[in-house]
Amino acid sequence: MASRREFGPVQLSRWLGMRYGDFQRACMLALVPPPDVRGTHWSEALAKTLPDRVEEIQAELAERTAPDSGADGADGAQDHGPGRSKGRPLGPVQLARFIGLERWQMERAVDRGLVPAPDTDDGKWSRRAAAALRDRASELRAAVGDHPGHGSVRAAEVLAERTGLDVRRDDVLDLRESGLLVPAGAFRGHPMFARADLDALPRDAVARVVAEREAWLAASLTPEEAAREAGWSVGRFEVTAERAGLEPGRYGRFARADVAPLLPAPDPA
Repeated sequence: MASRREFGPVQLSRWLGMRYGDFQRACMLALVPPPDVRGTHWSEALAKTLPDRVEEIQAELAERTAPDSGADGADGAQDHGPGRSKGRPLGPVQLARFIGLERWQMERAVDRGLVPAPDTDDGKWSRRAAAALRDRASELRAAVGDHPGHGSVRAAEVLAERTGLDVRRDDVLDLRESGLLVPAGAFRGHPMFARADLDALPRDAVARVVAEREAWLAASLTPEEAAREAGWSVGRFEVTAERAGLEPGRYGRFARADVAPLLPAPDPA
């Protein structure tokens, strides 16, 4: 079994694509969890939770270090025009922190229409709007949940652990397409699935999707496999298949029954 990696601070900053100085500041501001190996290194498991948060971390760093503009008071108050409360308006990261929500919770609340649109000319929320949302923090938290959900790869692992079946990412996406599994939200355009919804899926529904995938894999060929069986290059197979009007099906594979007429007849023994 391959050994698990450990990352020192320099290694981890490079692995995340962050400048080392930014990474150090993120650690000091607790935007990066503390090292969990000997107090000096990050385990591979912990490190893998960070790449999806790099943009959020960088945004937080930028907001915390941005110079103030104008003559603000002690609380950073500014007059933003008639009918608006005093204080600099808040962007989405600042608003989430002000309310006491995780950023993903705020994004999900916005996506679901639970948070009103920004009410300032620069596309941010005024202090008055932010204060009203803070009064609804418990309601928002209850509506979006306390876990961002799992991506399709981790969701497959969760289902495999629970059912004992060889569940793959494609099975999770098929369950979604069939309407049996509804995403709880999205992250960077990718669906996220709630643990409660994964746990509620009947095992026989999961088994049916897994069996369908395995049956298709057994009854189909990749272009590379088909070319190898024919003794052709992949290019020759793909051109021949296209001329015959064949198109790949799921996972870019061709049905064996459709490919068989294209292949050269085996030499008689």
